[in-house]
Amino acid sequence: MSGETTAPRVTKRRQSAAGADASPRVSALRAEVARYARKAQASGLTRATQGNLSARDPSSGLICITPSGADYDTLGASDIAVLTLDGSVVEARWRPSVETPVHLELYRRRPDVGCVLHTHSLYATVFGVLYEPVPMVLAESAYCLGGEIPIVPYVESGTPEFGALVADYLGQRSAVILGNHGALAVGRTLALAYSVAHALEDTAHVYWLAKQAGEPRVLPESASQRLHASWLQSYGQRRGDDVGK
Repeated sequence: MSGETTAPRVTKRRQSAAGADASPRVSALRAEVARYARKAQASGLTRATQGNLSARDPSSGLICITPSGADYDTLGASDIAVLTLDGSVVEARWRPSVETPVHLELYRRRPDVGCVLHTHSLYATVFGVLYEPVPMVLAESAYCLGGEIPIVPYVESGTPEFGALVADYLGQRSAVILGNHGALAVGRTLALAYSVAHALEDTAHVYWLAKQAGEPRVLPESASQRLHASWLQSYGQRRGDDVGK
């Protein structure tokens, strides 16, 4: 989240007794994190080496997270670091993201979250600079976002204090905008977090354009909440790792 512009440093591999690769599920998750990091880059959610992405294996509780300063175009499964929830390195070819503390804090606070995606998408970032929350103006976005997206005040990133502040503002939401610093989306799966991040950017983009043309009409809060409740119920009936396949 601090831009991840520093080149990653090679770290010594530290394997747990079980080992990250002892679990085929964790190995597969590392590959999926790398794939979604490439997708986020290709779709404009992240830029250059900015942004970061992680996912939690529900069986072992291990966290797979992108490395600091990663070249997302060439990112592969072996580049993804594996950590425990307390931040201990299980396996890492490169230094894990400098924003690891916020990812871990969100996983600790939200047992329902299986993925954390920090983006630098353009229009969400604009509202983060303006410190203007983004209201729900699109029904399709209200499904996964639920309501107005708040702005987290700027605090130096990469610290436990920043992680706690982001978690406080996120609450039970699926997304927040970071003051002067992009946006963050969560979901039960990589596919859902990726969809939430795009819904936020689409909403911010349309809202910005609508403001240039006139006075945007915001969805009633009750309508947004009904749509979101139906979305939660729909995805709650499906296995998380089947969603988005």
